[in-house]
Amino acid sequence: MAAPETAPVDPAAASGPPRITPDLSGAGSFRGARIAFNQFARTGNRDALARGVSRYVRDGVGGSGRAARRMGEARAAAGRLLGVVRDVARDGAAEALRRVDLAGLAGRPAEDVLLSLLEVICPPGGSLDEAIARQGMLEAIDSLAEEGLGAFDTLTAGQLEEFFLDVVARTIEARILNDIGIKGVSIPDDVGAIDRLQAQLHDFVAGTVRGELAGRLSGVESLSDRAVVGAANGIYEAAFEMLAILGDDA
Repeated sequence: MAAPETAPVDPAAASGPPRITPDLSGAGSFRGARIAFNQFARTGNRDALARGVSRYVRDGVGGSGRAARRMGEARAAAGRLLGVVRDVARDGAAEALRRVDLAGLAGRPAEDVLLSLLEVICPPGGSLDEAIARQGMLEAIDSLAEEGLGAFDTLTAGQLEEFFLDVVARTIEARILNDIGIKGVSIPDDVGAIDRLQAQLHDFVAGTVRGELAGRLSGVESLSDRAVVGAANGIYEAAFEMLAILGDDA
C-alpha cells in the first residue's frame, strides 16, 4: 500500500498547530491481529479480515480511544483539513483559500488546489506519522482526480466531506498495516496477494467510515475552531469503534 491541536482559521498566519505525539502507552500484542490477517490472506475470508481489524483495536492498541490517539499527525492534519471544509461550506471557496494563503488559486483545477492544500495541511516531515498523513491525503486526491473534476470552486460540500472521510479511512489503513507489519503476513508464492489484501482492507475501512460516519459532518459550517478539532478526533475514535464492532460480530 502506498504508504501528516487546534485547527486555526488561518494556518498560514499562525505559529503552527501543536504536534500530537501518538499514544503508545496502551499498545498490546498484535499477535491476534496478525493471525487473523494471515487467515484472511490465505483464504480471502472477509470475516477473518474484520476479526483482524477488531483484534488490532481491542487487543493491539487497547480500544478505540487509544487507537484514535495513536494517529498522531494524521489526526492533527484531519482537523486542519476539516477546518478548510468548514470554511468552504460557510464562506465559499475563495474566502477559504484566502485564509490559508492560497487566494491566488481561486478558480484553478480542483486537483491543483488540493495538492497545494496538501503542502499547508501535511507538510513533508521525517516521522512515520507525518508520512501516513501526507500519503493518505495524496491517495485521496488521486482517487478524487479520477472522477474528472473541474475547478475547486465547483466542488460541492458533499464532495469535500467525502474527500475528508476518504483521508480518514486511508490514514487508518496505513496505521493498521504499519503497526501489524505487512511482513508479518505470510503469503507464499503469490506476489499479488499483498495488493489484494490492501485493496480489500481499503474497501472494508472506507466502506465503514463512509457508511456509518458521514452523518457526523452534518452542520460542519456552524462549528467553531475548537469544535472542528473535536469533530475530527471524534470521527477517528468512532471509526475505530465501528470497525471493532463489525469485527466482533464476524
